[in-house]
Amino acid sequence: MAGSIRNMEEIYKKKKNFTYVPPTPPAELIDCSNFILDFTGRKFLNVGLDSEDKFNIIVQIITPSLYVNMPSDFLRRIFSLMGNILSFVLDVPQKYNRNLFLETEIISLSSMVYQGENMLVIESKTVNGCRVLLNRTDLIKL
Repeated sequence: MAGSIRNMEEIYKKKKNFTYVPPTPPAELIDCSNFILDFTGRKFLNVGLDSEDKFNIIVQIITPSLYVNMPSDFLRRIFSLMGNILSFVLDVPQKYNRNLFLETEIISLSSMVYQGENMLVIESKTVNGCRVLLNRTDLIKL
């Protein structure tokens, strides 16, 4: 039996070659203001003009591996829903409880449980795989 496990381990090591493909970096903003949400968790908020988007005001939420670009009016919509969002995030975490708060053609705003804590998920629909998780302290700072 031990021989077969050892053989499977060798086969697994030969076939599984994972390569990390980093996401594209966020666009450089003009006249940018930077805010810190969580320094130890490396979560930052940048607000500025995006030259790639007709010089519109863009809000970037940046984490160590992912980021989300959203228009400034979407941040206002998040603030209008902040009572509902905080009531969910401050509630006792339940497994598999996912709520969709807001969805547009660019961004979706939902909630999920991650590592035993309720989180707000801001996910880009235009850039594949760009999503940010914010916990209760990040939301209160926001």
